[in-house]
Amino acid sequence: MNRKKCPLAGAKPGMKLASSIIKEHGQVILAEGTVLTATFIEKLKLINMESVDIVEDAGAEAPAPLSSVETFAAVYDDTLQVIENCFSTMRYFKEVPLIQMKELVDTSINLMTDATGVFSYLQVIRKQDDYTFRHSLNVAVISGILGKWVGLAGEELKDLIFAGLLHDIGKTQIPLEVLNKPAKLTQEEMNIMKGHPLEGYKMLLGEPGTNKDILYGVLQHHEKIDGTGYPWGINGEQIHPFAKIIAIADIYDAMTSDRVYHLKQTPFEVIAEIKQETFGKLDPAICVTFLRNILDYFIGTKVLLSDGEEAEIIYQGHNTYPTVYTRDGRFIDLQINRDISIVSLI
Repeated sequence: MNRKKCPLAGAKPGMKLASSIIKEHGQVILAEGTVLTATFIEKLKLINMESVDIVEDAGAEAPAPLSSVETFAAVYDDTLQVIENCFSTMRYFKEVPLIQMKELVDTSINLMTDATGVFSYLQVIRKQDDYTFRHSLNVAVISGILGKWVGLAGEELKDLIFAGLLHDIGKTQIPLEVLNKPAKLTQEEMNIMKGHPLEGYKMLLGEPGTNKDILYGVLQHHEKIDGTGYPWGINGEQIHPFAKIIAIADIYDAMTSDRVYHLKQTPFEVIAEIKQETFGKLDPAICVTFLRNILDYFIGTKVLLSDGEEAEIIYQGHNTYPTVYTRDGRFIDLQINRDISIVSLI
């Protein structure tokens, strides 16, 4: 491995550390092989690091894949902190830090979309806190994966991920007492909430680094194929493809997350519900692509069954519910044996 010393002032997100950064008492701050992000670099500046050893030409190489839940969670949490800071800037200063958020798309979020076990990882590391920030990051990741499945690539794919990351920024203009209200919203409060796609669109309109694809993805992600969505109630082909993709990612993440007013559902329960929405509310072609591909991501995942047994998903096929192999040696087809269900992922 070729390495070179890089002044911290010249360090860029995407570079890979050639040696660990260690404190005086032997505590490892960042391990060898870590892919630098903007936040990592800022933290190193705060402890007065002057230079780092990086893998030569690492900026031009593909970063190491996130092949475990631990490495995925480390990049995820670092990215989440940046997003939280960006949302605070938008709420209190009415400014959208687009350059900083676009940098996340080009580095860490793009890296997460390539993780082999990404849907299982997202499920395992879910928490109820900071839902808005986590939801925005998760929708960006899921939109990117679904975008690849429908054939998007290059800058178009990055624009989709960016739109997914920005889709809820209009919520930064909603009063916190409405946004975080645990009880049922009044009709007036619901109308305020339903204004967030248009608010987000207005915040981005005319900003450098955005285009109509990104703008329409943000504006239309709550529109429905049958015209029952909002803010405009448009239908069918009037809805931008980005918005149709983000809509599915939005629903999947919301339903598989704990909220103050409802508990999360398992991915398999949510997939079954999305299947019901395929004709009428959501784009059928994109839905079919999503359903056909997502099920394969859970092969090899450890799960807890409703009878208390732990098992591993060994086969999915095209059914909504998989076949599992229990620790006591039983094969159970959950599509047929509906008296047993998956309670959670382990």
